Parts: sequence; C-alpha cells; structure tokens
Amino acid sequence: MEKLSAERIRNDFLEFFREKKHEIVPSASIVPDNDPTLMFTNAGMNQFKDVFLGEGTRPYVRAADTQKCLRVSGKHNDLEEVGYDTYHHTLFEMLGNWSFGDYFKKEAIGWAWELLVDRWGLDPSRLYATVHEGDKKLGLSPDDEAAGFWKTETTLSPEHILFCGSKDNFWMMGDTGPCGPCSEIHVDLRSDEERAKVPGRDLVNEDHPLVMEIWNLVFIQYNAQSDGSLKPLSAKHVDTGMGFERMVSVLQQTAGSTYDTDLFRPVLDQVAALSPLEGLSSYDTVGATGDDADRIRVALRVIADHVRTIAFAIADGVMPGNTGRGYVIRRILRRAVRYGYQTLGLQEPFLYKAAGTVVDMMGTVFPELERGRDYLIRVTKAEEESFLETLGTGLAFFERLLPFVKAGPEADVAALKADGKATDLLSKAYPDLDKAGQLKRFGAAIADGNLPGEVAFLLHDTYGFPVDLTQLMAREEGIGVEMTGYNTSMKAQRDRARAASSFKVDQSGSDSWTTVTSGESAFVGYDQSRVEGAAVRAMREAGNDEAQRYEIVLDQTPFYAESGGQVGDTGTLMIGGQEIRVLDTVKGPGQVIHVVDQLPRESDAPVTAQVDVERLARIKKHHSVTHLMHAALREVLGPHVQQRGSLVAPGQLRFDFSHFERVTPDELKRVEERVNEVIQRNIALSEERDVPIEEAMARGAMALFGEKYGDAVRVITFDPDYSVELCGGIHVAATGEIGVFRFRSEGSVASGIRRVEAVAGSDAVAHLHHELEELDRVRGQFKSLQRPSDEEVADLLDANKRLEKEVEKLRQQALAGRLAGFIEGAVEIFGVTLARGKVDGGDMNALRTLGEDLRARLGESSVGVLGSTDGEKAYLVVTVSDDLIKGRGIQAGKLVGTLARIVGGGGGGRPTLATAGGKDASRLGEAIEASAGVLSEMLG
Repeated sequence: MEKLSAERIRNDFLEFFREKKHEIVPSASIVPDNDPTLMFTNAGMNQFKDVFLGEGTRPYVRAADTQKCLRVSGKHNDLEEVGYDTYHHTLFEMLGNWSFGDYFKKEAIGWAWELLVDRWGLDPSRLYATVHEGDKKLGLSPDDEAAGFWKTETTLSPEHILFCGSKDNFWMMGDTGPCGPCSEIHVDLRSDEERAKVPGRDLVNEDHPLVMEIWNLVFIQYNAQSDGSLKPLSAKHVDTGMGFERMVSVLQQTAGSTYDTDLFRPVLDQVAALSPLEGLSSYDTVGATGDDADRIRVALRVIADHVRTIAFAIADGVMPGNTGRGYVIRRILRRAVRYGYQTLGLQEPFLYKAAGTVVDMMGTVFPELERGRDYLIRVTKAEEESFLETLGTGLAFFERLLPFVKAGPEADVAALKADGKATDLLSKAYPDLDKAGQLKRFGAAIADGNLPGEVAFLLHDTYGFPVDLTQLMAREEGIGVEMTGYNTSMKAQRDRARAASSFKVDQSGSDSWTTVTSGESAFVGYDQSRVEGAAVRAMREAGNDEAQRYEIVLDQTPFYAESGGQVGDTGTLMIGGQEIRVLDTVKGPGQVIHVVDQLPRESDAPVTAQVDVERLARIKKHHSVTHLMHAALREVLGPHVQQRGSLVAPGQLRFDFSHFERVTPDELKRVEERVNEVIQRNIALSEERDVPIEEAMARGAMALFGEKYGDAVRVITFDPDYSVELCGGIHVAATGEIGVFRFRSEGSVASGIRRVEAVAGSDAVAHLHHELEELDRVRGQFKSLQRPSDEEVADLLDANKRLEKEVEKLRQQALAGRLAGFIEGAVEIFGVTLARGKVDGGDMNALRTLGEDLRARLGESSVGVLGSTDGEKAYLVVTVSDDLIKGRGIQAGKLVGTLARIVGGGGGGRPTLATAGGKDASRLGEAIEASAGVLSEMLG
C-alpha cells in the first residue's frame, strides 16, 4: 500500500466525491453559525442541522467536505485523554459526505468500499462493518437492508459483518427529531500473529487502540416522537463521518499513532527543538529514557494538539477570555504553556511560533488561518506573556505545599507551622482564620490526600490557574483536589461581585407589596411614551432608613426597565392630582417596577404615566449608535469582536468587547468615520417583534453566546447588510436622528477585553466643543506660534525625553560603578566564579541591563547574581556564561527560580539571563547570600 501524505488523502476524499456529483462545500466555522446553544462545532453535520430538521434547504442534494471540529466541553470532551495516548485530540477534521433525500444505503456503502479498498488499497481482511441489530424498545427489527448491501456491493467477508446494539449503531440528534441506524467501518491494525490469536471481530467496539472505527455511515430515516415512537421520514438522508487524523494514521501505517503522522510531526519537532533541555532535539530524540522520556513526549503531544485548537479558534474569532468559549480556549492555552514551562523548560513564549507552523501547514485548506496569521500569532503571544508572569510563582506555591498534601493524615503540622513562607501562603487561601486555625483546617482538608479547595481557588484567582489545570497537576502527583471548598470559594467571590455591582431591586417576596388591583402588567413603551388611564397594580415601601425607596407597579407602562445595558426611564406619574417623580425603572419578576419619590395618596385613581422624552431621546441615540459602532468595530478589527458588556445612558455609551490589544488611533478613526457615514445615510429602523428565533438567526442576527432567548425574539436592523441584532431596547426611527458620533476614550478592563466610551448627538457636539476649547488653551501657552501647535508640543516632548535619557544614563553609570566591586569580591565555587551584590535604587529594567554588563565582564565559567529593591518588592537577576550552560547544565532560570522563593516570588527567562520578583524585600540579602549554596549544590 502506497504511503500517502495527509494533503493527498484529504484531496483524494474530496475529489472522489466530486466524481460522484457531490458539491464540495467549505468547512463551517468552529463557532456554530446561528446556534447559540452549541459551544463549538463538534460534528460534520452541524452546518446541515437545519436541513435534517426540515427548517432549511440547500441548492444541492449531495455534499462533501472536511469540517474542523472541537470537542472540549459537554459529553463530547476528549481534553483529559489528550497527550496520554497517541490518538485523542481536542481539534480534528471530519471528512464527510451527505445526501439530502437523494441516494441512500446502497450507494453510501458501495462508495465507502470503493474509496477504502479500490482507491486507497486497504486490505479487506482487516475491515469489519457493523450494522444495527434492531431494538424492541424502538420497535425496530435488524437492519438487514444495510447488511445485504455489505454483501452485494462489496467483497467483505460475511463473517466480518457484525450486528450491534443501539448504543453504537443507532444515531439520534436529540430526544426527538431525525434519527436512524448507522453502519460503522472498523479496521484491525494488529500484526498477523496477534490476529491469529484473537479474531478482530471480538475486539470491535472494545476500545482496542489498534482495532478502531474509521468511518460511520448514518442513515437518517426516522423522526423520533416525544412518546418514544419512531415515524418514517418522507425523505431519507445520509450523513457520514470519517476521522481524518485517524485515517491518515492508518494509511501512513503509524501503528495507530496520529501524532506520528505528517499532520503533527512538524510541530512536535519544532517544539522539541525550541526546548533548552539537553538531548531533546525532536519527537524521536528526547535525550531521556523510561518515565522521563514518556513525560517529555506527553508534553510534546499536548502542545502539538492544543496549538492547533488555539490557532483555529482564534482564526474563527474566539478570543481567549474569562467566560464562555473564550475561557475554554484560555484554559487550553494555559494548559499547553504549563507543560512547556514545567516539563520542557520553555520559560519564554513559544506557542505563537508553533501556531505559525500550523498556519504554514493548513492555511491552504483553511484560508481563514492564512488571513488571520498575524492576528492569531499576536494574540497567542500576548496570552502566553500574561500567564508566564504568574506561572512560576503559582507553581512554586503549589510545590511548597505539595509535600504536606501528599503526606495526608501523616503531615507534620508542626513543620508546616514552622515554615513561615508556607503559612503566609495559606493565609491567602484562608483569610478569615488565624494561623492556628488555618493549619487546623488545612490539616483536615488534606486528610484524604486532596489539595484543599481554597488553595485551588487561590491558584485560580491569584495566579490564573484554571481549576482543571490544577486538577491535572494534582493527578500527576497522585493526589486529588477537594472541589467543595473550591466551589464554595468561587460562589463567595461571585456573591461579593454581585453585592458590589449596581443597585438591585428588592425582590424579597410578595408579602411587602400592597395589592391595589389584580391582573398582569404590560410594557407599551415601544409604541408610546405616555399612557393615560393606567391603574396601580401594587405598591410598597422598600429599602431601609438609610436608603428609603418607594415602588409602584402599573397595569401598563411606557417606562423602559433597565436591561440589556440601557438604563431605566425616568419621568412622572400623575395620580389623582398628585405628581409623583419616577426616579428609575427596573425589572421585577414578571413586572416593571417604578422607583418613585413617594407613594400615591389615592392608589385607586387613574394614572397618567409620562416618560421624560428629552432624556429618552438622548438614550435612544446612544443605543442605536452602539449597534452601528459594534458593526463598525467588527468591520475594522475583525469578526472576533464580540460584546462583553455595555451601558447606554443619556449622556454617553460604554461598550466592552473582546479584543487582545489596544485599538490604535487610526483604527478608532476608521470606526468613527464608518459610523458617521452610516448616520449620514439616514437609514430607517426596521423593528420586528415576535420573530421565530430560528428565522432571526438564519438571517444573520447577532446573538450573544450564553444569553437566554425565547422562541420569539425582537430584531433591530439598520440595513440588513450592516447591522442586525437581537435587542429589546429603544431606538431612533432613522440613523440621521443620531446626528454625530465621537469616541471619548479607549482602554483595557481585563485581559482580552477592551472598553470604549463615546457620545452621540448633542452630547457629541458638546464634547467636540470641549476638545476645541482645550486645544485653544494649549495654544495659549505659547507666546508666539510660528508653527502648528502640534509641532511645538512635539518639540517640548522630545526635549523632555532627551533630558530623561541623560538622567537615566548618569544613573546607569553610577550603578555600573558598583559592578567592579562585585567582581573584585567574587568567590570561586568548584572552578566557577560567582559575583554577587545588591544595587540600591534599581528597578527591574536597570537591573537587567546591569546583569548583561556583568555577564560580559565576567567572561567564561562565571555566574552573576544581582538584587535590588524599591522598598516593597525585591528584584533579582541571574546570569550564566555559555560554557556552563552547555558543559555543566547550569541555567539562569533554574537558579533564579530557587532564589526567588526566598523573597516570596518567582520568575524565569533565558538560560543565559533570567529575572525574578518577590514581595518580601526584607529577605533580599538572604537570597543573594544563598546563591553560593544553591550554585554549589547544582555544581556538586
């Protein structure tokens, strides 16, 4: 059998089905289109789900493709197995062919055999086909039809046709809906000797790594009913899926290892070559044996798998973040970084380089990778840099407590109590207890050999370790993680965040309400801002003596309750001649609550409810322009931009969105210009209510993942080709009403989340006037302006920078003068010169520069250790000469990491020069003195 490349195998599949009159369609995004219920695309059929459900059509009846899939959440989750075996992956390609009411079992089976045996040359004696054995509960007899076609359309031995149960051979989309029997093709890759001992038919569906499924043919011919019965479909469909990586492994004869194929080897070898570990140069040559070699290869496989997922996800617009899809990708990225750091010695960003290799390998087949190359590389590197800032310190914390946890009930609590650093760390996990209490609680938590949940939470909250990463680290050490304490700490944090957030409605129960009239409460504010003849449904006093409030519910109201980022309306209620001011409007359970300054004297009198229309007009402008701005941000920055929070108020808008770096002034200008251009077009609002959610999504309406939408939604459109969103807010009738749009600020609010503030209408005009007045004041500072003011200001800034550089140069010279004294006082340890000392007043940048200078002066067989403090934090720099790295295995990163623990910190860097920081500046001298002993141990 010819050994084919992965590229050739993929192309063979698609060309084969092109010959069979199939439309070759591109892969759908890894983020499911128009399906906010699904985290990631996890099967080839996802993009055709609407066809199978009878809700959509295609201009073709036969299709084939290669679909990128991701299985890292829910019941389809392979994350924990990745790396520990040689065939599980988070991201994989699914080759598939489909028939929508066209061909059925005969053709699907015959063509599968033709491709596998006649085109690719697989040995028929190694192949097995499973068919459905029937199911009395479902009222189904055996699928003799499919079994018959395996006999008539192929040369497969009848003994290799196996009848199996519904668990493996009946496919359902859900509890109800399209379903049908399936026929799986399995291959036996064992040696002839092993096959003679145990027939392959006995190992099918037994999870044997060398007897595996390679293709699943699903025959969709029934519609499952809510009562559990099945009704035949009028149109029968075919849905097949072939795991591409697994098929490549079979055809390249890699004994079931997908990582040994040309889909992974370039990345594996690249990461191995980047590692500073001695003897590690490729996936084959790891410079170790036994368990150490296995540990290195696991790390390489995890990284090679995860970097593909990271590259594809970011290219499809998933920004690493703290919620939803973004958090899944951040977890995967940090998992890979930890393996590189702890196992492969990669203490500087490296994943971004491997991501570039993924683009090189797959950018032709998946052009979105090539289009997003620069972007995904920058995002990956930025994420790595962020996590590396805390990874070393977090690992040191974990390792410090590990011996006590592993000791379980036998832990020496007295030794732990004597370890001041350990108890300091524990005080962060248990801030509500004194040290004795902390130790007692810690001791109780580790009695079962588990890392306490509060410690796992601290690793997550302070050092950025996703809990599944902590669980993985614990599992590697033979311990568990106590999740009750973790979940309790996480809930407490969320409760604190909610308590600290904006004002919440008191929903303490109906007992505090006084019911005036019975019936429902309706919002009519989409159509009118004034209602006459309304009735009070209920009212109450709320709050307390310090913050007394009054609340009223009406049978109908034009007042919009705060939601979706839009603030609540204000205005007046006229009840029986009494004018009551509405201070705010908020949502209650199934009702709109008016927060007012007083309760009515005549609660049964008719109510005239009047919204403050001038204030509302300003709110509407800011809400509508938020939609326009969101669309423009996606145009300019990319489709990865997703709303992460917003505020729409009378005087401004605030908008948080996913983006990994600063939005440049030029990009802001382009967004601003685009928004104002749309405003000038005076596009009319299209507001549609009660649109079926499926229809709205099919039309491209933007929905936020994680938001809960009903069966019917409200769709706000300003040009179907520009801005279509699901929204419950109030908007202008046409974009021209907005007038003008202007950004006020742009900045970061969290890792991967940017925030812009902007103004519209008269508020934008006022802001422009303020900017012009400010410019006039600046110009007034110059006695005579012979040139434009920006050039004059630039000259002043340049002069200031020159003076700052001169001052810094003098400071560096003064600090460098100390180096001669350190070199003169150097000591020799096993033939190695160690120069060390403390520098006053130097920050990390200055210390690093001095370290480079010291390394150059010391020459061969030398180590330098410098320390400095700003009064609160301690800084360390370690340098090592090249000959010691190569000849004696001394690395600056390892040495500085050990010293950093003394000052309560961590760090890393290159083998030649590494830096660290710590919170305990009082122990800096101790750390510098300890360098001699640490170096002696390394050399000895």
